[in-house]
Amino acid sequence: MPRALASVAATALLLASLVGPVPAALAAQSVAPATSDGEVVDVTPTTATLNAKKRHTRFFSASFQAEAGETRFVGTELVVLDAKGTAPNELFLGVTLSCTSPSGRVTSAEAGRNVWPAGPSFSIPVAFSFVTDAAGTHSCQATVMMCVPGNCNSPTGKGVVRIVTQEMDPRSYSLLYISTALPAWAQSDRAPASGKDQVVKPGRTYTIQQAFDLSEASGPIRVGSFLSITNCIEKTYPTSCKAAGKTKATGSAKVTLAATLTQVAITPGAPCTTAKATRATGAGRTTITWQQHHAVLGIRIPDLTLSDDPGCSETVKLAITIKVAKGNAAVIEPGSRAKTTSLVYAVPGDAIPTAN
Repeated sequence: MPRALASVAATALLLASLVGPVPAALAAQSVAPATSDGEVVDVTPTTATLNAKKRHTRFFSASFQAEAGETRFVGTELVVLDAKGTAPNELFLGVTLSCTSPSGRVTSAEAGRNVWPAGPSFSIPVAFSFVTDAAGTHSCQATVMMCVPGNCNSPTGKGVVRIVTQEMDPRSYSLLYISTALPAWAQSDRAPASGKDQVVKPGRTYTIQQAFDLSEASGPIRVGSFLSITNCIEKTYPTSCKAAGKTKATGSAKVTLAATLTQVAITPGAPCTTAKATRATGAGRTTITWQQHHAVLGIRIPDLTLSDDPGCSETVKLAITIKVAKGNAAVIEPGSRAKTTSLVYAVPGDAIPTAN
């Protein structure tokens, strides 16, 4: 497996939305494919340099054959090396991942952050799971939009951004990934579940909790979360920052993530499985600077195996805690229904390529 959407970065990868039942109006009209493809991993981007003058640039494109009713997970990670000659000082990079069905239905998700000269390298992960509504060839693409932060309605700004390819760095590189068909128990849900922005003020902690029924699962399991988080440098964007209290235009938001999983016990005291995310799998503090403004953070518990003790159920509870230290408040953004950017998930252990 290639390394992955590891925070993605971890993943700050990946799963960005779960598409609901396919409407009857979108019933398949195409001829079923002769075969249903397995996983697709594309590590050869169409370009290694992004130019703000173009505004929109496609950097990955791939397709796969599928039967109707398959659940697929698709993710991309744009690994950025550096930026040169940006004007004004920062550019917003918005990554959109979309897949088009033979029926014409488009499923998409997006994430983004700012980039500036002399800034550190970073990655922008985007992903989602969806149910194929038609048999045939499905095409997926990853594109990036570059613009002046807060002014993205028309081509604005200039400069170039270099991205990392596998040839440049075999350990951390840009890629597009499409999973094989996932089992029916695989699940991802928007977070926060309310679908509304969640402001976390300095010194406060917010917890996202989710239960997963894994009775049909076999083999190692991976559970985790992808969170789109914005530093409240101003009250007007996102608008939910108006509830943040004091904001500072040049301040940082210091965010600490933790994840704990507990297999629900049927019998008190039964030796059921418990697990926690580690620093290597996304736990710990991240500083979101005022220049960066936005971040996608991933945290996960990979290779989970449930206890088969009769006193343990096949249901697990996942708790993701987000603590904000002194500084600016932070907003957890679930995104719109069409473009969800934060979620919790449970998938087969090998459903997402990763080093951990």
